[in-house]
Amino acid sequence: MTQHLTDRAARAWIATMALFAETQPNGFHRDGPAGTAELVTGAPMPLLNGIISTAAEPDAGEIAEFAGSRRLTSVAWSLQIRGGRVDDRIAATAAAHGLGQRTLLPFMLKDLEPAVEPEAIAVREVSSVDSALYRTTMAAGYEGPAELFSVFAAPSVLDHPAMHGYVAEIDGTGVATSFGVLVDDMVGVFNIAVPPPFRRRGYGRAATAAVLRDAYALGARTAFLHASPLGVPLYEAMGFAHAENWSLFTG
Repeated sequence: MTQHLTDRAARAWIATMALFAETQPNGFHRDGPAGTAELVTGAPMPLLNGIISTAAEPDAGEIAEFAGSRRLTSVAWSLQIRGGRVDDRIAATAAAHGLGQRTLLPFMLKDLEPAVEPEAIAVREVSSVDSALYRTTMAAGYEGPAELFSVFAAPSVLDHPAMHGYVAEIDGTGVATSFGVLVDDMVGVFNIAVPPPFRRRGYGRAATAAVLRDAYALGARTAFLHASPLGVPLYEAMGFAHAENWSLFTG
């Protein structure tokens, strides 16, 4: 992967987050001239609120300024920057706001190609009609309360023209979810969740493949995602390559 493509994908990632914020009743997003963004979706998850720098060289001053936003006082939030090495001033800003836990997030990219074989596992795109199924399947996959995942199953999300949710089912039971957001010729991959009883059977891979297949048909040529440590082997097997790490600061 070239640095130029990685830079484009990083900018596309924050663009997907901005689109998601627009779907939420109290969502907010702003960009600074040095590549820092303030993101508030209102979701009860730190990764979906906070200060994110997609600049190759994050601006410590702008990050500190944005971190003082009053909008962040009512939500759980995080500080995210590209790269594994962090300026001491940025780390100090995170610490000053109670964000003392640091994690590395792999950022992975994949060149998309037309699907050559039909998937053996049926995966279908969902709409707001399927909100309950999508929400409960995702909650089971992430092993959390279903109400926490309502933001991903709202009609404003599932019926958004740039957003596409998917569910894999076996005999009417949801066994995997996935979600894609298209930005220009790129697609962000999110919400890959498989409930524990159905893991290691190919359902997560099939749900991910559905996002990539349909995104390619709609003009996307590159896919990007942040992977959990458990997800890295799956994505590598699907042709994703590790482009860089991002540093995540949470409380």
